[in-house]
Amino acid sequence: MAGQRRRINDLTSGEIDPVVQSLIPFVASLDREDEKTAGVVEAIESLFFKLKQSSRAPSIATVLDLQELRIFPYGLEFKDDSARALVRQRGGEEVGSNFLTLVNTKALISLVRKHMSTASLAGSRMLVDVIFLRLASVLSTDSDRLSIVPDWTALNTPPDGKPSLDGVIDYLVARRPSKYSGLVLSDPVGALNRPDLLHAGSSNIYEARTFSELQSGLTQAVMASAAACRETHKECARGAVTCGDHWIFFAYQAPKGSDYAKYARTEALDIGKDAENLDLVLGILVDWIENAEVFGPQKYFYIV
Repeated sequence: MAGQRRRINDLTSGEIDPVVQSLIPFVASLDREDEKTAGVVEAIESLFFKLKQSSRAPSIATVLDLQELRIFPYGLEFKDDSARALVRQRGGEEVGSNFLTLVNTKALISLVRKHMSTASLAGSRMLVDVIFLRLASVLSTDSDRLSIVPDWTALNTPPDGKPSLDGVIDYLVARRPSKYSGLVLSDPVGALNRPDLLHAGSSNIYEARTFSELQSGLTQAVMASAAACRETHKECARGAVTCGDHWIFFAYQAPKGSDYAKYARTEALDIGKDAENLDLVLGILVDWIENAEVFGPQKYFYIV
């Protein structure tokens, strides 16, 4: 039931038919796994989609759209204070002579905030870029290199103009053997779609949005993860949606047999006014890279 309640948190705001809107919290209060209410859930969902399709209001992606695809949400909660402390420790670790230390990264974030409007998507992405560069600087080694590919969906759109992935992928963060890093950066689509490199490392999906669009961005990122897993025949994927200041992390698991697909998400984590929680966000990012194809059990979180 906890997972069912959490689903209501994913709903985006917008103009929705009043009848449809009234159904959303009611459906979220029901337990799909309870035999007494399972049929009611399915009946209401069917009614929801009929009403939505006939509505003149703009189409807005919500958790119920994911349910139509049989993708159901759960929550990710820190196991305890000790787990949270371990995440911070991991995110604050320094590597060799890396100049992009945690202190310097915070200084760059402060500089962006001082001179760039983060109310715009461009400002948000500049913050994301700084954080990803810090991540790449501490995770890249002689054997493996972290490559950041912005605007992956636009790059990977075929000539007919129809992207193969549902949703969008603003950043694809790929971990591949270092000897291929130059190729990945110069021709990311060709390199990362090569059969021998497709499974040679791992990738994470990230969606950049303004703060007010985080929830709708999460829905799009989960849809993109589901499509990516179908195309690559992988069972799990991890990613996040962020405005730079706030991050919602998620893990996706493809359906197994007749079972439904699922994703588990954190609450929105704020890096803080003085970036005092930057180490926390970085620690989760490190875990997401190192366990990119693992849904659970999680190292630092409980799936609820």
